Amino acid sequence: MVGRIAKEQGATGSNLHNRITSLAVQGVSRNIVDAFHEARVVGNDAVHDGLAYSAEEVADIAEFIDGAVFILYIQPAQRARMVAARASRRQAATASA
Repeated sequence: MVGRIAKEQGATGSNLHNRITSLAVQGVSRNIVDAFHEARVVGNDAVHDGLAYSAEEVADIAEFIDGAVFILYIQPAQRARMVAARASRRQAATASA
């Protein structure tokens, strides 16, 4: 999930660590970059080292990702809709004047 988000956000680099780190250059907040690194580390621990995390720890990672999705995708879409609505209102007011 983090890899896909990083790619969609224009991340560059030869591995996931570098792609996540490159998001900061793209303007992604340090909090999100750090959360993505945390998710990456937990995923690597589980897949490569067989380390089991508690349900609470995994839920915490899921919350990180959920918050990042809200900030990176939902908020910009909401803002775009609001801007379009205001532009439409301005255009309608100008046309009727």
